Order: sequence, then structure tokens, then C-alpha cells
Amino acid sequence: MLILAIDSATPVAGVALLNEEKLIKEEFSNYKKTHSETLMLMVDRVLKECECTVGQMDAFAVTTGPGSFTGLRIGLAAVKGLSMATGKPVVAVSTLDTLAHNLCGSNALICPLLDARKQEVYCGFYDVTGTFPRALSENLACSPAEFTTQARDIAAKHNKDRIILLGDGYYPYVEFFQAELGNSLQIPAPHLMLPRAAALGSLGLEKARKGEFEDIFKLRPVYIRLSEAEYRLGRGEL
Repeated sequence: MLILAIDSATPVAGVALLNEEKLIKEEFSNYKKTHSETLMLMVDRVLKECECTVGQMDAFAVTTGPGSFTGLRIGLAAVKGLSMATGKPVVAVSTLDTLAHNLCGSNALICPLLDARKQEVYCGFYDVTGTFPRALSENLACSPAEFTTQARDIAAKHNKDRIILLGDGYYPYVEFFQAELGNSLQIPAPHLMLPRAAALGSLGLEKARKGEFEDIFKLRPVYIRLSEAEYRLGRGEL
């Protein structure tokens, strides 16, 4: 089974080609250009260098959120277009699940964080002692203080003496997290800190094996909280 994984949920853009035996090729970019400029060029390069066409794919995998509202829409539009053009199915994966999968095999409490702006983070809590991450809570948007309280509580409940934070939601609150979590806090190496399309593809393959495909006409981003426009509309400001 060949699967093409496409991630643009955060400032990172990633594309990976995998089969059931191995990761064949991955592109990762965390630079200044927008996803609308880079994403399809990355898809084209990955396929050309691997001498594949989109029609040879058995499925496509995409991150559906949480994350950047614009980035999520770009990634979903790209994958929906490829699916409609080829008739091949799509699997959807949480951005936080994808991040947690970077650290499979760890005994620590894994806490992926994304910068949600407005002094909040998108976060989740995971056990990754197995091959695939197991969520210990729902994905949520909350303040850094609310996050650290939950992290300590969940770590104690599941007998985890280390708490690993990763994702771009860590950087704006480095000093706060260090002060609140103390010696239990651990940060992974830079190559594991941000979403990887290879991790998305690995989770996507598992979903594809189980036949967990999406109806692309109903597939929507998972924002967790309202967009600014929706928030202002609800307050009668628009």
C-alpha cells in the first residue's frame, strides 16, 4: 500500500511517501514561504523523485487540526483535489496525534502543544509506550496555566514521572513551563519537536489498513475553538 501524507496544519509544511514496509521520501519545510506557495511543489518533487504518480497512490493522509485555520484549509483542499482527481480515498489524522507519534516508545507523558494565539495553546495528553499514541484526554484549547495543571494531574494518575512537551506551542511560554513543571519537564531534540509528514503517514497507513476512510465531501477542519470571524459574528460585531 502506497500512501501520500500531506501536512500544513502549522507553520511547518510536510509531504511524505510511505508504503507498508518503509518511509520512501519526506520533505519538511519550516521557512518563511506560505503553504500556498510551497505545498504542491513539494508534492510534485516527492512524486517525481520517487518515480510515482498520484494515480499510483492507494490513499492520501492529511492532518485535520487543530492548527492554523488557513493552513488546515490549504492542506485539506490539496488532498481533496488529489482524491477527486484519482478516485483514491483519504484518511484524516489529528495534528496532535501526529506530533505525539514522533515519540513512540517513550514512558513519559507526551504533551503536544500548538500555539493557539490569544494566550492559549491547543494541547493533548498521550501514552506512547506502544507503537501508536493513545490519547488520555480530548484535544482542547486552554491557557498555559490550565495546561500545566492538567499535565501534572494526568501524569500523577498514570504514574508518569516525566512530562515531555513538543510543538510550536512550547516556545512562547518556555519560562512559564520550566517554572511550573520543574525537573519533570523534558524537551525532545529539534528534529522531533515539530509535526512530521512521516509520522502522519505512519498513522495514516494504520487507519487505511482498518478502512477508516473519510467522506471527502463532509471532511472539515477540526478547529477546536471558533475562528476570529465566527467569534465576532457571535458577538454581533459583523
